Amino acid sequence: MKILFTHGYFLAEDPKEQLIMRPYPPLGILYISAYLEQHGYYNEVFDSTFSNIETLKDHILSQQPDIVAIYTNLMTKLNVLKIIEFIKNEPSLLRTTLILGGPEVRNHKENFLRYGADIIVFGEGEETMLELVKELEKENEPDFSQIAGIAYKKNEEVVIGAERVLIKDINLLPFANRKKINLQQYFDVWKARHGFSMINVNTMRGCPYSCKWCSRAVYGTSYRRRSPKLVVDEIAWLQANYQFDMIWFVDDVFTINHKWLHEFAEELAQRQVTISYEIISRSDRITDEVLNLLKQSGCFRVWIGAENIQRQTSG
Repeated sequence: MKILFTHGYFLAEDPKEQLIMRPYPPLGILYISAYLEQHGYYNEVFDSTFSNIETLKDHILSQQPDIVAIYTNLMTKLNVLKIIEFIKNEPSLLRTTLILGGPEVRNHKENFLRYGADIIVFGEGEETMLELVKELEKENEPDFSQIAGIAYKKNEEVVIGAERVLIKDINLLPFANRKKINLQQYFDVWKARHGFSMINVNTMRGCPYSCKWCSRAVYGTSYRRRSPKLVVDEIAWLQANYQFDMIWFVDDVFTINHKWLHEFAEELAQRQVTISYEIISRSDRITDEVLNLLKQSGCFRVWIGAENIQRQTSG
C-alpha cells in the first residue's frame, strides 16, 4: 500500500513568512509517518514548503498513492481544497483515499467531506491513521464504524465517530520522521536570513490552560510530557545527524512543570549536551529559580503570551 503525507503549505505563496523567514518542518505528519513505519507501514512525505502545487500534483500523479493524507490548518485550507478537487477529478486517482487531519477539520467535517474528502481525522492522529490503514488494506469493503476519531460518508450521509482517547504515554511514540524530508533547506534559509539555523522540537502535547487564541482542536486540554531523558536522547540524535545552531521548543507552555524543567537541566548537564534554545511560556509559570534553570540549560529567549501578563496596580 502506497501512503503519502503532505500539508499544502507553500512558502512562495506566503509574503509575510518570506519577510520573517522562520519556516519550520511539519512535525505533526512526521510523527504520524514515524508511527506507521514503527508498525510496518512504509510511507512517503511530500514536504510542500519549498515546492509548489503543480509539482505536488505531478508527484501524486507519478506515484499513484493508495492514500493521500493532508494536514490542514486555517492558512492551508484553500490549497487543500485545490488538492482535493485535483485528486477527485483525475481519472487515474479514482482509487486514492483522501484523508484530512489537523486543527482546521474538527469544526468543518461535513464541509470537507461534501467537498470530496473521504475521511476526516479529528484529534490525535497516530493511532487513528494506523487503524485506518489496516482497514483500507483489506480486500473486502472497509468498515470504519469501530474506528474512533474519524468522520466519513456512508450512503451520502455523514457519520461522525466517537472521540478518540488520547495516547496516555507519549514516551512510547517514536521520534518524528525527519529523515523523510530535506531539513537542509530549512537550515539554509535560516542561515541566509538570520545567520544561524534552527530546528523545532516538542516535549509535550496539549495545554491545560484556556487562552482564547490557542488551538485545542487536536490535543484538547490534555497535558502529557515526554521524559527529560527521552527529550535529551532526541537532541543528542539530532546533533549527531544534522548541523544546526539552535532549537525552538514548540510546546505551548515549556515551563509549566518546574520539576520537569529541573530534571531536564540536570539531564543536559550530566550528559554534557550543550544547546541554545527559545521557548513559549506564561508569566505565572516564571520564577527566579525557573529563569536560572532556563539560563543554565541554554535558553536565550522566552516568549510570553500577552493575554497572560497581569497589570499590577498600587493600592
